[in-house]
Amino acid sequence: MHSNTTPVSNNINFFRNYNRLVGFTYVAIVLLTMGFFLYQIRQKHTEEVRVIQGHVERHGQFIEFILRSSLDSLEAMRITAANFYDTAPSSLSEAETHPGHSPLFKKLEQKESNFDLDKAPEKDVTGNLNGIGKLQGRTPEFYLDLEMALNLNQVFQAIAFNLPNASESRYISVDNFSNTYPWMDAAKRSHSEQVYQSQAWLMGTPERNPTGEKYWAPVYYGGTSSGLLVPTAAPVYHKGQFRGVVSIDTSLDYLNRINSDFAYTPGTAFLVDAYGEVVAHPVAYANALEVQTTQKLDKVMPAGILKDGHRLVDTAANQAVEIGDYLLIRHPFISAPWQLVYVVPKNQIWKNLLWERGPIMLLVILGLTLLMVVTYYVTTREFISPASKLVAHIAKESQFTPAPIPVVPGTWKPWFETISQAFKESLQLVGIRQELDIAANMQLSILPRHWPNEKEFSLWGIMRSAKEVGGDFYDHFSLGNGKIGIVVADVSGKGVPAALFGMVSKTLIRATATRNTSEPGEIIAIANDILAEDNDECIFVTTFYAVLDPATGSFTYVNGGHPPPLLVHMDGSTEFLPMTGGSALGIMDGIPFAQKTIQLQAGDYVLMYTDGVTEAFNPQNEEYTPERLPPLFKNRPITDVNEAVNRTVADVDLHANGAPQSDDITCVALHFHFSKTSVVDNQPQADQQAS
Repeated sequence: MHSNTTPVSNNINFFRNYNRLVGFTYVAIVLLTMGFFLYQIRQKHTEEVRVIQGHVERHGQFIEFILRSSLDSLEAMRITAANFYDTAPSSLSEAETHPGHSPLFKKLEQKESNFDLDKAPEKDVTGNLNGIGKLQGRTPEFYLDLEMALNLNQVFQAIAFNLPNASESRYISVDNFSNTYPWMDAAKRSHSEQVYQSQAWLMGTPERNPTGEKYWAPVYYGGTSSGLLVPTAAPVYHKGQFRGVVSIDTSLDYLNRINSDFAYTPGTAFLVDAYGEVVAHPVAYANALEVQTTQKLDKVMPAGILKDGHRLVDTAANQAVEIGDYLLIRHPFISAPWQLVYVVPKNQIWKNLLWERGPIMLLVILGLTLLMVVTYYVTTREFISPASKLVAHIAKESQFTPAPIPVVPGTWKPWFETISQAFKESLQLVGIRQELDIAANMQLSILPRHWPNEKEFSLWGIMRSAKEVGGDFYDHFSLGNGKIGIVVADVSGKGVPAALFGMVSKTLIRATATRNTSEPGEIIAIANDILAEDNDECIFVTTFYAVLDPATGSFTYVNGGHPPPLLVHMDGSTEFLPMTGGSALGIMDGIPFAQKTIQLQAGDYVLMYTDGVTEAFNPQNEEYTPERLPPLFKNRPITDVNEAVNRTVADVDLHANGAPQSDDITCVALHFHFSKTSVVDNQPQADQQAS
């Protein structure tokens, strides 16, 4: 009898081939996975280098802020000194009864060969002024310098409060005295002629610094309580004469603590000054107050980087550079001739990536093994066919072509339904997002990006939308004969229709005003007639349009249903500009618009805004109201238009106290400096006349 072994043999061969196919597939998948893993590691390495660069840049920006703050505080001292010289009497004498002398001057105590302020009444808010020589019989310039130095105490206090890195603030005079904050008994810190040999002084002298620039001096040791200090200083002049140097000493201990907060490890970040001295290092200055001398750059830089004459400044700035076995990034500062240097061994980065990704790779391989085992036993009916149908369904849905759900097992149907619903919602969201992006970009593109800052006037403003797009807008443009047109407006409604209507309104007003020599009231009337045509949506726009003549200070305006601007005089008094009786634009055509003219005086500010300012709500649902605006400027002088706008918006935010912004906030400030032609005396400050 012959046994039929062909089917059995065929089955064996089939399963053998199937096993080989599964095994080959498994090996191929593992190899491909490892190759992909290596590719990912290389990509991750590139990303990691970018991450390090980002950390270095952010760390550098933070330190830049500290250095910039020191320079700003230093400039504040110089400005305070200059202001004092400009306002103080120039004929001061040694007499304590002289009206120009301050109470602190009367506390100065003459000792055998020097004088000091050891008897200061409030030592915690003043510096100790001490010097060499006699207080009596000196020149008026000497007493003027003394009073100026004492007047710097107010700036010293502000520096101590706002500048945590400042260890000491000081003024050193050519008249052999100095004022140093914080206060210390003169016996412990007396004025010495050795200070005139220090680099902080010499670099400020006219011989070394003829242009009077601020500068950073080399690091010096300030004693056990202060440790290493780095001074930034600037010369002080009066009537073209060099009078002394103001300086701020920054604590290297503070810089080192700030630098130690560098957010990325491993690697080392440290600071180097212009003299090749390391001013912050997490290891070299671990106990900064105990270190009396700085480290040189070549002492902390790993071997092999600064060799063969290679200098640190030869390295490209703000770029990751591979030098030998190390990765180096150099970030130069703008506010100081310093460098932020980051160094890390290259192999350390690779090790970290492998330790980070290695367990994931192992889990992937184990998961693939389990998947192959499961796949070996899963039938086509339960997996292959439904999966292929699902892929085909996704392909159709990804092209946003509706497709019916095919016949599949019941457990697969929710997947098909979820994918169909997800793609449907995605299509809707894409359309909405595109519409909002287009509207936002169009709205931003029409707002002016440059603000005038002329000799006769300056103008500046902001617009902050409550939603993705807003209905507020502002504009300014030249009208010929040196006149300037200014527009602040608020469109009714929200969203894309309001934004588009605002864009049309802004363009229409600008085009009508720049191509027409009519009066402002006629310009707005023309714009209103055009906007009212075919306005089926009944959208309207409240508008304040003004024309400024910088040569005379004449300010002619039309108010179309807009909140009245606030006129702020130089003495802090305020008044709201009278309304002109106009209605919002776009409601009805054929409406006349009256105009009014006021005469701006030198120093006047005109604050223009939308109702998003006065109708801002706090959590208690209370409005801001226009009555809150005048107190912002009473007895509070304004330095420029930026401060006028920012002060107003900040007060609105303070009132809102975190409540969601319900309307767009727009604020524009005009500052009239002076006119080219004289203004008739005794003319009313806000002489209003209807045109």
